[in-house]
Amino acid sequence: MFKNQQIISPTKNTPEVILDQTGIIKFTGRLIPDNAEDFFNPIEEWINEYFKNPAKITCVEICLEYINSAGTKYLLDIIHRITHIHLKKNNKKFAINWYYRDEDEDMLEKGRFFSSDLDVPFNFIKII
Repeated sequence: MFKNQQIISPTKNTPEVILDQTGIIKFTGRLIPDNAEDFFNPIEEWINEYFKNPAKITCVEICLEYINSAGTKYLLDIIHRITHIHLKKNNKKFAINWYYRDEDEDMLEKGRFFSSDLDVPFNFIKII
């Protein structure tokens, strides 16, 4: 059964994830899952259900302090599916907000890579 809101609690290796039918998809923390497939499966299931009736605007909020290669692969795939498949075919809007700490050039560069690789504009928001 589809939940209007699902919250996945953070661990030392995985972020808090908020999935809300109002159009909010948010990742906060560290994304270095031991098993990325197991971690992302419930997120992908929720997103598949969400896109049967998405909000007018879907806002993906990414506020990660670290992300490993497996996390990068899955997160890229999710953002690609959100922006290129589900929302474009349904003529819905989206915003991708990528938060990074002022001194964290690596995470800023990772966000720029995501934006470039996906050919999607990101809003880069500096956390001071």
